[in-house]
Amino acid sequence: MRLPAVTLGTAVAVLGMASPALGQGLMFNARAASMAGASLTLGGSVQRYNPAYRAIPRHQIPGQSKITIPGPIGLIQFLEQHPISRLSSDPMFNPDSAGFNPIALVDLILNPPIFYELRPAPLPNNDVAFGIGKDSLSVNLGATQHIIPADEFGIAGSSRPLDIEPSFHGFHAGIMMWLHDEVRFQLNDSLLAFLKEGHPAEHNTVYGIQDSAIAEGGVAPSIGYSGRIYGDDNRGLYFGVSAHYYIGAVYGTSVGFAGITTGDTIFAGPNPVTPSVNDVTGYSRWGNRAGHGYGGDVGFAWVSGPLVIGFGVSDIGATITWPDTRIDSQRYDTTANRISTYSSVIHVESKTKLPTSYLANLIYNLDGTTIGADVLDNGLGTTLHVGVEQRIGILALRGGIGRDERKLVQFGAGVGIRIGPMSLDAGVGTHSNALSDQRGMLLATSLSIY
Repeated sequence: MRLPAVTLGTAVAVLGMASPALGQGLMFNARAASMAGASLTLGGSVQRYNPAYRAIPRHQIPGQSKITIPGPIGLIQFLEQHPISRLSSDPMFNPDSAGFNPIALVDLILNPPIFYELRPAPLPNNDVAFGIGKDSLSVNLGATQHIIPADEFGIAGSSRPLDIEPSFHGFHAGIMMWLHDEVRFQLNDSLLAFLKEGHPAEHNTVYGIQDSAIAEGGVAPSIGYSGRIYGDDNRGLYFGVSAHYYIGAVYGTSVGFAGITTGDTIFAGPNPVTPSVNDVTGYSRWGNRAGHGYGGDVGFAWVSGPLVIGFGVSDIGATITWPDTRIDSQRYDTTANRISTYSSVIHVESKTKLPTSYLANLIYNLDGTTIGADVLDNGLGTTLHVGVEQRIGILALRGGIGRDERKLVQFGAGVGIRIGPMSLDAGVGTHSNALSDQRGMLLATSLSIY
């Protein structure tokens, strides 16, 4: 018997969605996309990981834009393929449609259509073969098997979507918003063999997934100093430090196991399998006593003529104490045939820790040529980027290479045209923001104002 891939598509998508998204990152800047994610500026995300860069004059490195606006040509492409007037019947969003493919929907979430997809990452699109006998069950996912992760996988991120800290004579103070999320899964050996290797189901065997998840966020009043501690504008050592008082607004966590246990016969009796769920959740809702904690950032930067080298560490010691959390323990009640809570404890103190990030990077600028390289370990994985930009009059030629957190090599190339205070940039780059283990290729455009 053969059924379409949608039969198990939802489960497969949930299992596979996290791995490529782990810190892969979304780029909204064509200049960065042209250099495979490398940064040739001292602002933005680079400054987020190294506060010393606040003190280096903007003219030290050319091309420091004030604002960059992405050209959403990918959205035009998407709306042509999926008109808003027909979204309710669109197979991509309608599970009742025979053409519904949950893997494509997950890929859309992982890779929003901001830029134009020149070559989308190919999706597994095949039938699933089931082998069913009187006392046997097996499944062959075909080309879909390769997105089943053999190791622990998950989605994770730590970001500061808003950071308002005006400076005065090197001192800066303000407030930032912080977010932290992690979702991790691990298939047990029996389920892995059943899905990825096509082994038949066995008697009296547990098939399940171990999971852990955390999501938290809030604001943090911050204060710090960034300045030159040695030398002059042409040759000097810069230092930056920031202290944060983290105020947690909401928090939730979950650790557990979900699965089934087969019986003496695969197909026998009214309940051939026994569900098994054991989960412990903890949360602090909006309006509860706020979480609180302290942490900081520190960074150094050396400037020697056209060369800038920096190293920064952020979210050092950032442990958040949540004084008013509720912890629920749940399990599957075989008598009531549902998941039920068997234990609840309120007003419990919980602690979480933000991942510490490390960034080492350099930028070299000479005679119209700028080269940049960086290594970032955000506590969730390591990425490397190298990029170069050659300016010829109003024209800028760019290229780059990088390695993402999936340890896949990515490439980029592009061009920019500078007209007065504005630059129109376009670039082509590969990416792995998809479930497929093959790269996609996109065309990115953006407008920068200097």
